[in-house]
Amino acid sequence: MQDSVIRARLLELSGELSDLVESTGDLAPVATAQIVERLLDQGKRCEKRLRDDLLRMAVVGTIKSGKSTFINAFFSGDYLKRGAGVITSIVTKVQAADNLRARLFLKSWDEINREIEQSLRIFLSSGLRTESKPFDIRDEQDRAWLAKALAGLESKYLLTRNTRNIDHVLLGAYLKSYDRASQIIAEENRELEFEGQDFPLHRDFAGSEDLSALLRDIRLEIDSAAIGRNIEIADCQGSDSPNPLHLAMIQDYLRSADVVTYVVSSRTGIRQADIKFLTMIRNICGMEHVLFAVNADFSEHESIDDLNRVAKKVKEDLQLITPEPRMYVFSALHSLFSGARDHLGEKDLLRLEQWETDKEMVLHSQSEEKRFRSDLDRIITGQRVSIVLNNQLHCLESMIADLERWLRTGRSVVRTDASGAAGLLDELGKQGRESDRVRSMIKTTMSGAVSQLKKEIRSDVDRFFDFRRGELAPGVVEFVQGYTVTNEQLRRLLENADFFEALAAVFQAFKQDLDRYMAETVNPLLIGFIRKKELEISRYFESMAGPYQKMMADAEATASSEPGRGPLVDLEAVKQSRGFDVPSAAATLEYSGVLKTEAFMKLGFYRLSGALKKLFTRKESGPDRDVPALRSGVARMKKEIEASLSFYFKNYRENIKYQYFFKLIESVSEELYVQLSSRFESSGDDFVELQRMAAGAGPEEKNNILGRIEEIHERLMQIKGEVASVKTDLDGTGAP
Repeated sequence: MQDSVIRARLLELSGELSDLVESTGDLAPVATAQIVERLLDQGKRCEKRLRDDLLRMAVVGTIKSGKSTFINAFFSGDYLKRGAGVITSIVTKVQAADNLRARLFLKSWDEINREIEQSLRIFLSSGLRTESKPFDIRDEQDRAWLAKALAGLESKYLLTRNTRNIDHVLLGAYLKSYDRASQIIAEENRELEFEGQDFPLHRDFAGSEDLSALLRDIRLEIDSAAIGRNIEIADCQGSDSPNPLHLAMIQDYLRSADVVTYVVSSRTGIRQADIKFLTMIRNICGMEHVLFAVNADFSEHESIDDLNRVAKKVKEDLQLITPEPRMYVFSALHSLFSGARDHLGEKDLLRLEQWETDKEMVLHSQSEEKRFRSDLDRIITGQRVSIVLNNQLHCLESMIADLERWLRTGRSVVRTDASGAAGLLDELGKQGRESDRVRSMIKTTMSGAVSQLKKEIRSDVDRFFDFRRGELAPGVVEFVQGYTVTNEQLRRLLENADFFEALAAVFQAFKQDLDRYMAETVNPLLIGFIRKKELEISRYFESMAGPYQKMMADAEATASSEPGRGPLVDLEAVKQSRGFDVPSAAATLEYSGVLKTEAFMKLGFYRLSGALKKLFTRKESGPDRDVPALRSGVARMKKEIEASLSFYFKNYRENIKYQYFFKLIESVSEELYVQLSSRFESSGDDFVELQRMAAGAGPEEKNNILGRIEEIHERLMQIKGEVASVKTDLDGTGAP
């Protein structure tokens, strides 16, 4: 049975069970109120988790590897823009839905202006900006000033590398897109929607370097039955994008992804950029659920032998990263064209017909694609689906066991005479007091566990972030201290700019390199550390809950009811229900806020040693004369940056400790306490009113109460059998 069918059936059974629980209220409204409320609340939480849960697949790879084509092939249509820009593109999330719709989430004016203010650091000391008021892109004079400044600095601030300055590009994008922005951007975040025939209009944004700067997020809904509704596929921009922020956005998605498909072009094979990015993936989420799709370009290979030769080399290169890469060689474009043959233009149809003359190549591609999809389904079913569906099964089993136990006790209370009922209620009272004792013990255990775990996490976090001996910061210090600029580079800068402009240019080049280092090296280490601590937190609470789960199972088995497994510690569910998450990977790039660029460049660097001042006052000046002074300025700059980074990491350490880890520990503890303690709620008070009602009833009315209990119990056993049947189907999928 497919997971989507199992999911739908579980939701249906959950609704039926909740209706049945509610129907017990007519037995004795006050008596049943407590269990009804508890079971309905439990059912709603589990059902919400089942409805809201998404299986996430990240599709990543270098620029022009065929990622968008790969996803389009999944949906048998040309939905995503192919060959989108790489400077301001963002992660595009795609899901199957009832209707074709593109949802574009826009930035606000405040967000845009804040980004512009950050990027305006390239004009420090240039003399081009003298006003102190905040920049506002809506102000015509501000836009005119920015256009003039960009034109004047375009060649100078390309610096010493053959790459475009990211700030320069972003500022230019905002200027060029202003006319459109003035029509759609507002004070608050807004959403644009393109539905049906207007759907292709979203490509104007996704494929435009300028317009995509206005977006916070893109989500596409495609009316296709090709994949389940609970699966999200993310088209991640090229991993070799020159913008470190894009790399951070990919890292954020990788952290939450259940499976990763890495696309490699058969034209280029594995390049250095691939090796670097795959190493990063390994550090972030491991390689257990990474699939490699070698996107075969049929026009590039004369025969299947040539394609196999390339595939063999790709596999050898991948083995540098993972010993046994799961690799599949097929043409995403052939798959796309084949699935949309009736909608192809003449040129694409001719290409498809030409490819199909090589039957061996086509059959090999189709076979490999089939193998890929089969393995992908198995991974998805075996990982996230199994967790979510099994949790829902356990939730239903737990609700059934609780209600069955309540009905059994209620039946005994109604059947027993007054003296017997008094003894039964007394026994139930003793059980209730024992339950209260167990709940108190759970609370005490939880409190001690939280204190101990916080102590351990505090120590681990402090050690990890230690600026001199930790795992993270020392590498950053080494990068800063080891950063060099040659005398020749300094001399060339001084030929085209005055001293302070040259110093600002060096700072900008260094800042861009530091951003890249933070994204490529620091983020993977940080994400890996957080992932490791999350796993430790989960295992800690699961271990602590184990004895209580066994107590519940023993009690339920003694009551001749099938024991249901208690809830697992699901950190994602806890974070989702409490509305918080780990800081994004992009947060590590916000360290520039503490660099105080303008302050130390205008004040610190300008007031260097007396010897440096003398250099400035010499009548004889020139690039060669000013190089030593500029080198002294660079050295001072590095010291200032190192001090600012130390301050930043201390703040980040405290935030991740108190605002994430401690908050997570407390939330998991609270959630687990509710789930565990609720299973020990058994009190004679629940049945007092039921006993009074039965005691005052005549034989016929008493039989009616018993008949109602039997009716509910009979339907409960039917639901129980159906849940067991679904469990058998789920076990048959190979899920653990």
